[in-house]
Amino acid sequence: MNARRHLPWLAGAAVGMAYLGTHSYFYNFDGVACAVAVELSDLRHLTHGNHLGYGVAGLAFFKLWQAFGYDGPALLTLQALDSLLGAASAGIFCALLLDLGIGPVAAALATAGLAFSYAWWFWSLEAQVYMLGCLFTALAAREALSPEPRPVRTGAWQALAILGHVGHLMLAPAAVYLLATSPSAAEPGARRRALVRYGLALCLPVLTAYLLAALFCVRPGSWDEVRVWLLGSAALTLDKSFVWFGGYSWGNLADWLRMSLRIFADAAEVPDSSRAAGWVLAACPVAAAAVAARRCWSRPARAALLWLAGYAALYTSWQPHTIVYRVSDLMPAWLLIALAASGRYPSGKAGPRAPMGGAWKPSWKVCLLAAWVGGAGVFNWKLLVQPWTQPSRNPAYQDALWAPSVVPENGWVAVLGLDQIYVPYFGGRKPLNIRYYQAHRPALAARLRALEAAGEPVFIASKTLELDGWGPFFQAYGMSEVGRSPEGAALYRVARR
Repeated sequence: MNARRHLPWLAGAAVGMAYLGTHSYFYNFDGVACAVAVELSDLRHLTHGNHLGYGVAGLAFFKLWQAFGYDGPALLTLQALDSLLGAASAGIFCALLLDLGIGPVAAALATAGLAFSYAWWFWSLEAQVYMLGCLFTALAAREALSPEPRPVRTGAWQALAILGHVGHLMLAPAAVYLLATSPSAAEPGARRRALVRYGLALCLPVLTAYLLAALFCVRPGSWDEVRVWLLGSAALTLDKSFVWFGGYSWGNLADWLRMSLRIFADAAEVPDSSRAAGWVLAACPVAAAAVAARRCWSRPARAALLWLAGYAALYTSWQPHTIVYRVSDLMPAWLLIALAASGRYPSGKAGPRAPMGGAWKPSWKVCLLAAWVGGAGVFNWKLLVQPWTQPSRNPAYQDALWAPSVVPENGWVAVLGLDQIYVPYFGGRKPLNIRYYQAHRPALAARLRALEAAGEPVFIASKTLELDGWGPFFQAYGMSEVGRSPEGAALYRVARR
């Protein structure tokens, strides 16, 4: 009983201290863009159509910090928020395992495995939307896996997860299965009532939140603006048309399978000398989860498989090569691994199948789990997480910090890629986003002439000239080098010859 009460809190606190004690300089694009919107209190952009709640939560967290005297950038508060969300999710996951009758040692090690899996660890240090949804997904899963799940509470937790990111709708198959197979659903009519209550608790908060966001935050002026808002990341083209980034194919399935390994230990991002070890570390938990799915054929194991299958239905098609979308897959995977390591059913009875013809021996499985946690923890820290605690690892960040020493306050910087957000946020200079002129280069020339006439100089970095064939355009227009950053990037002043 004491373990059930205290271990989740201890696990969450330990993970939280580890995360909060680590500062990442990776600074992903979306996180910095969110920080800009938070500092401007720009609710229109904070209420993104694909993840309605994160920006609002980030703004509230930033305001809380300011109430206690904080006057620094919002980006740091968003990173701290994600660290707390990742740690809290790990603590709830630990409680879920204990609720299922898994022993405290196996539960603690599986929680550590989750917390120090590469994708979970890395993205708990970054300002990003995904850990908020993971928190509420963990709460929904814990409720659904309880002996007597409450449909309304399950649906409400999942609704909040969906407001964290719409992809968490894909938890529904597992939630429906668990509600439909709970002991209370065996009574006549009980299953239908449970599913109706779950559906209402899931849909009504989401629909209400989107309606309120539309009326008071986004305030679209037309139905087309509503369409673009709701499509979110599926309408990123210049003309805001619908684009599905992916589709079902054998190639995308292969990407999804590779990413299923890389979320544990990303061997693709380490030096060649360490890749073999990385692939072994990545393959071990996947193999353990597969064995658990076969041998621990219990209700929680079936739910974990449905959990994985639901998300796979989406992410084998939508950007299967993007690792951050796969963060939430780590919870059902580690649930399966914990079931295998404990060698017990939630009822407390030993599993019916015994490997190698003998009885279950949790001790050696727990030892293997501990060995993986130690090995993967060192691997992921030394090769994948710790390098990004060094500012020098991010040259675009260094260039943005250097830019104000050359670009005057009234100057502009022609930007693409990360510089679209790095230059204004870290460098404090106005960005001229040439992405929007890709098909309208004469309009860009006119814009450059207007800025020149107004006495507002325009600059461009050598790395930008190498993108999308912009070099010849600016060379023809006229430019001269004015300096080089410590990272070696040349900066040019754009001016007619």
